[in-house]
Amino acid sequence: LLAIIVAVVIAYQSLPSYESLKSSPNGQMIRVHAADGSVIVSLGPSFGRWLSYDQIPTVMVDAMVSTEDKRFYMHPGVDPIGLARATWVAIENRGKGRRLQGASTITQQVTRNIFLNNSYSWGRKVREMILALALERKFSKRQILELYLNKVYFGGGAYGIDAASRKFFGHPATALSLPEAAIIAGLVKAPSSYSPTADAEAAIGRAGVVLQLMQENGAIS
Repeated sequence: LLAIIVAVVIAYQSLPSYESLKSSPNGQMIRVHAADGSVIVSLGPSFGRWLSYDQIPTVMVDAMVSTEDKRFYMHPGVDPIGLARATWVAIENRGKGRRLQGASTITQQVTRNIFLNNSYSWGRKVREMILALALERKFSKRQILELYLNKVYFGGGAYGIDAASRKFFGHPATALSLPEAAIIAGLVKAPSSYSPTADAEAAIGRAGVVLQLMQENGAIS
């Protein structure tokens, strides 16, 4: 416990400012240059407008929290219940070669997207949890949700809900309806599988799951 506290304090002191986190890059851009140095074409991620927490529709926040981290407002960055469940599954499946359950909170996903990578190891998971605990000490829940919703990957090169809304529905995220928010929230689990432009039926089916989770979480009737 003492080691964890020390690690969190060190991580807290090393965290950059909120403005630095907002400006940290997402994805990679490829630029094809002509002989004179001018850019012929740019290939890479698309970014929408950065939305402050107050500009994000409530249905989008509720859809994402209900789907990705229903105890987001109650845990300190790491969800003990989810962690216990993932540990139990890991023990049951030890030696079977199955992928371990992540049990990642939204805060952990933010730290992984900004500071770490998607490699799956116990070492990376421990670093992710320590950074998540530090992040929750330094920033508010609203700030963490703002970072998450503006940076999470939704497939098709779209990072953030505004880019996803413009790509899939042709309008800014500030105008998202409940069904559209459910489709976007459903993309996080598997962007390529649930993309409405690739498989509309799968996207609608996944959105139904999101709506059910929102109902169970008390976000909608």
